[in-house]
Amino acid sequence: MKLVLALAVSVPWAFACGDNRAVPPDGPVDAASDAPPDADPLAVLATTGLCIDAACTQISPDVREYEPRFALYADGATKRRWLYLPPGTKIDNSDLDHWVFPVGTKIWKEFAVAGKKIETRLIYKQLGDSAPAPWFYAAYQWNDAQDATVLVTMGVGDANGTPHDIPSRQDCKDCHERFRPGRVLGVEAIQLDYNAPANLMDLDDLIAGGKLTTPVPGAASPHFPLPGLATDQAALGYLHANCSHCHNPTSDVHDTTTIDLRLRTGMLASVQTTPTYTTTVGVAAQVPYDEGGIHYGTVIIANDPTHSALIGRMNSMQGIRFMPNLGVEVVDPIGQMTLKNWINSL
Repeated sequence: MKLVLALAVSVPWAFACGDNRAVPPDGPVDAASDAPPDADPLAVLATTGLCIDAACTQISPDVREYEPRFALYADGATKRRWLYLPPGTKIDNSDLDHWVFPVGTKIWKEFAVAGKKIETRLIYKQLGDSAPAPWFYAAYQWNDAQDATVLVTMGVGDANGTPHDIPSRQDCKDCHERFRPGRVLGVEAIQLDYNAPANLMDLDDLIAGGKLTTPVPGAASPHFPLPGLATDQAALGYLHANCSHCHNPTSDVHDTTTIDLRLRTGMLASVQTTPTYTTTVGVAAQVPYDEGGIHYGTVIIANDPTHSALIGRMNSMQGIRFMPNLGVEVVDPIGQMTLKNWINSL
């Protein structure tokens, strides 16, 4: 374990650039694309507080970089992520599986292809969770010179001549708003419960920095060890990171498809008792279908990935069936192999 206490002391949590964005009387601002850069502090990435310079070569010392334990696939794009918490605030982790973030929280995620930044996304908590729109979502597209950005609200296909698509604001909402109340994906107990490299924030850093309201069980990571062998853990983590933002009980998707792929800190006694296992292995597909001469009628068939609907969905040529349904256009070969190996081990 790295020296998290020293790191927490040397990297303050106060926000140097400040955040003077005011919420108008009729509710939070949800678009700034028509405003000049000096009219709205969220109109360009450079004024959101992430960076000291417009090219974002220097990250604000008050922002912490992190990396989830299990990666979200994005058609091969590389990613970096950062978290800002307002001074004196804490994350309410009294529900270990549903963290509630203080008003003023900002989280950024950068996407790069072939070493060039394509976009940086921001989610910013403007209001309390009882408000109709507590979070602001934005995506900023980088120019070719890599020294400025523009706010994108409607999305951009094949941005900057790459296969990477920048999502619309509605696409952002479709993912994040299906996990409530927190809406944050990646900054959570399961995803940060590992010994991250010294330059990255992990769960023990948050604990040492006094950034959580409730004590976390165990003296050090892993506080919530995943069950099973490495093959099991890799598959459970992959589905958690890539699929559970839609397939969880707080999502409207769960109303029609009751697959639950989200890991819980209190439901890790065995692989067989995780919701991931109990709602997929040997379970009839609620929307069975035929494609490519194969009938997909069961979500996961032990030792038979070829006829398992979970794998069939990843390979489907039909857009409405293809999974993950948002943010991905190309099948993740490593992820699919991870899931096939797991199914073959059942």
